Amino acid sequence: MMSSGPLERSVKDLTSAHPEVEFALVLARTIDAVSADPEQLRSAVYELARHKLQELATEDPSEKQRLMKALEVAIEGVEAHTQNNGPAKLPPPSNVRAVQIVHDGVLGGPERSGPLRGDPIAHTIWPDPNGATAPPRRRRAWSSSVPLRFLVMLGILGAAVTLIALQRRDAFSSLRTNVAGLLSGRQAAPVEAVKPPAATLAVPATPEPQMEPKRPLPTAYGVYAEVADKLFELEILQGRAPDPRVAISAAITKPSTTVLPDGHVKFIVFRRESGAAASDPIEVRIIARVNQVTTFDASGKPLLAAASSEEKTWVMRNVSIPFRAAPLKEDPQMIEVQPREPDAPLPPGRYALVLKTQAFDFTVEGTVTDRRQCMQRLSAANGTFYSECEKP
Repeated sequence: MMSSGPLERSVKDLTSAHPEVEFALVLARTIDAVSADPEQLRSAVYELARHKLQELATEDPSEKQRLMKALEVAIEGVEAHTQNNGPAKLPPPSNVRAVQIVHDGVLGGPERSGPLRGDPIAHTIWPDPNGATAPPRRRRAWSSSVPLRFLVMLGILGAAVTLIALQRRDAFSSLRTNVAGLLSGRQAAPVEAVKPPAATLAVPATPEPQMEPKRPLPTAYGVYAEVADKLFELEILQGRAPDPRVAISAAITKPSTTVLPDGHVKFIVFRRESGAAASDPIEVRIIARVNQVTTFDASGKPLLAAASSEEKTWVMRNVSIPFRAAPLKEDPQMIEVQPREPDAPLPPGRYALVLKTQAFDFTVEGTVTDRRQCMQRLSAANGTFYSECEKP
C-alpha cells in the first residue's frame, strides 16, 4: 500500500499565506515519489482498482465477491511476476485465451484470439493452476456494466499516471510560477467594494397613545370642587344668597367645613336639573371676615374692639370672581365650572359658589392677603355699616 508519509509531512508544512501554491507542490511531490518508486506506483494502482471495484460491483453480492477474489489473484500474479522478472513489461502467456467482452449485446462480432492494443473492453483470462483454461462465462460474469466500467476506469487511471510521470519533470518547474502568477493576478486586480445592502428604512413605530389619567367624577348628586384631581364636596349655606345688588349679607357665624389646598380650583355640579342650569348665571362671591367692630357709648365716643376668636363673623359681599359653565365632556349630565382666567388662582380666603339663590361654601387655605377678605363693622344709632380693612 502506498505510504502517506510525504503527503502528511507536506500538509503539516502548509502555511496560511498561499494554500493554492502549497497544495500544488504537495501533489507534484507525491506524483514524483510514486513515479520514482515502481512499488508505490503499483500499490496506488491496486488500491484504486479495489476502490473502484467496490463502488461499481454492487448489483450482485455474489458476483462482487467473485470479482474481488479474482482481482486479488491477479494482483498476486502481477507481484510474483515482477519480483521474478523485474519491472519489464509482462509478455502475454502463450496459453492464454483472450475473450471479447460482450455487454448485453451492445458489442457484437466473433471472438478474437488476443487482446487488441487500445481496446478498452478486452480482458485477459489467466489459466487455471491445474492447466485447464476456465471457459468464458459471458452471460453470468458480464451480465452488467460493472466490469466494463471498472476496466475503463483502470485504463484511464493507467494513462493518466503514465502521462503525469512523463511530463512531471518538464511541468514541475513551471507549476509554482503559474500558480504564483495566478495568485498575484488576483491580488493585483482591483477589488470592487462590496456595497452593503441598502438598509431598510426603519419605519418608526407609532407610539401608542398614552391614556390620560381617568378624571375623578362624582357618583352622587352634589356640588364638588376639583383640586389636583381630587374632589371636595361643598356644603350649602343656610338661607338664600343675597341679590347681587345687596352689598353685604347677614352675618355668618359658622366657619367653613370645606378647605381646599390651593386656589387652582374647578367645580362640578351634578344635580337633577344640571342640564337646564348650564345657561343660568354662576358666580363665585367673596365671604369676608369681620375683624374689627366699632361701637359708640352713651356720650357718643367710639369704642374700637377687635373681633375675638370665639366670636368670628363673616359676611357675603356682592364682589364676585368671573367663572363660566359648560356641560362636562365626560358626562353631559354634569356641569363643569371653570374660571375665565385659568392662570389666576383664587387667593386664600373664604368663598361661596352661587347657583341661582343657593350658596355653596368653601375656603382656600393660606395666609389672607387680599383686602377684600377683611371687613370692619361700624355700629351706630342709625344703623350698621361695613368697610374694608386698611390691612387684612
